[in-house]
Amino acid sequence: MNENNDDILIQLKGLTKRFGNFYAVSNIDLEIKRGEIVGFLGPNGAGKTTTMKMMAYLLRPTAGEIWIRNNGDLTRLSSKNRDYLLDNIGFMIEIPTFYGDMTPRQILSYFANLKGYPRKKVKIRVEEVVRLFGLSEWIDTKIKKFSKGMKQKIGIGSAIIHDPEIIVLDEPQTGLDPKARKDVRDLILKLKQMEKTIFLSSHLLYEISEVADRIAIIHKSKLIAYDTLDNLELKSRKSLINFELIDYSKHNLTDLIERLNKIILPLNGLGSGSVNKIRFNENSKMFEVPFNGVPENQLKIHKALFENNFNVLEFSVPKANLLESLFIDLTDESYKEMLSPEREIIPN
Repeated sequence: MNENNDDILIQLKGLTKRFGNFYAVSNIDLEIKRGEIVGFLGPNGAGKTTTMKMMAYLLRPTAGEIWIRNNGDLTRLSSKNRDYLLDNIGFMIEIPTFYGDMTPRQILSYFANLKGYPRKKVKIRVEEVVRLFGLSEWIDTKIKKFSKGMKQKIGIGSAIIHDPEIIVLDEPQTGLDPKARKDVRDLILKLKQMEKTIFLSSHLLYEISEVADRIAIIHKSKLIAYDTLDNLELKSRKSLINFELIDYSKHNLTDLIERLNKIILPLNGLGSGSVNKIRFNENSKMFEVPFNGVPENQLKIHKALFENNFNVLEFSVPKANLLESLFIDLTDESYKEMLSPEREIIPN
């Protein structure tokens, strides 16, 4: 295969998986570049886990190809070379399960040896990974005493113990409490700082918006979007500004919103339709302004608020809200009911 872009580490070409007459994954084309985090989003049954299992060669594709860079060249993955090509990838697919009486030292040593890590360096590597995850004092504690978040860290540790360049993580924050999710998110960002390339599926829109360089959205087995969040925003011509006013409670809220609409609607790039009008969120106490996502319009709205003597305490364009809105627009309105206050969608 002729490929001039040396930054491409994984390439999926027409990747398809069919079970009988049912297409779990249909004709996916996707490239993952060196040093980036790619977030993989999709509702229940969209094909996220099936795609990752084909990348790990746990499932054979019905059609299409997977190309992986190893020793400088992109090579097509097959049954003959899978062990060689997958040596440079760390996989955690679905929730990891370990024997409760084993310790992190034993588990990680096992996976290091399984992946062919130099035997004389295994002990040092295990201690290094455990330290990276903040679990040094637990290294010889039985896993059955661990929390879900700690077990998930060990699961990720088993994926990176052989120091791969590419890391594939399937739903690494599933079932975790907010503190554990933040810990895992911080770990993912640490891995990026170590120049790792990460392909990450998640049903947590906020988590994806916080870490991903590019976002791939799969729906009904097909890839329907793949770009940076900023570019997806510009393509959709739809975004949301949140702002807080210090003294809004001193005014009649209906009159205040009407005044704001007169000032801001001509600047939002969307027109004056009812769906484009300003809303007030009772929970966050923030005013929400739909706009076209163009930075110039955002700046005009910001200036207009100050020029009209509004006391703005906070002004932002929340990326998590944007991703939620884009996801709904690109899939179906029926998925709105799947989104909890934490912006979750049902996972594979």
